[in-house]
Amino acid sequence: MRTSYIVEKEELESVITHSDICFVGITEADGSPYVIPMNFGYSDNEIILHSGPHGKHLDLLALNNRVCVTFCTDGKLVYQHPDVACSYSMLAKSVLCKGSVTFIENSDEKEEAMNITMKNYTDRPFKYSKPALENVKVWRVKIDEMTGKSFGQNFK
Repeated sequence: MRTSYIVEKEELESVITHSDICFVGITEADGSPYVIPMNFGYSDNEIILHSGPHGKHLDLLALNNRVCVTFCTDGKLVYQHPDVACSYSMLAKSVLCKGSVTFIENSDEKEEAMNITMKNYTDRPFKYSKPALENVKVWRVKIDEMTGKSFGQNFK
């Protein structure tokens, strides 16, 4: 399988904005990984996530707020010869972002962040009730490092 690095910021961001979910890697207290799928928004080199106000993921982030967030495009199965297993490959692109989580507490900022998230899924405008904003934990991941790969074989 042929792999190449994605270096152009526009292409990296295109992978992110064309993804429906991301996978957030958090570190367990014993050092093992804890990965959860999440909906997200992306704007200005920041990933916006949201969750309920309680849970294991928040307990772990209180111990270590560093995360790894992965995005991947829908893959397409390709092959050189249908009877040769090793000629099969998946054409896809992925982006891996590393950063630290901070939580947005201000209601106006939460609403703005939630709108960034909703924009990833629909063009409709939304309003949020005060209880809804009070009961959601909104995460901001400032991206420190972003890398990407394009993988699969190039067939002519």
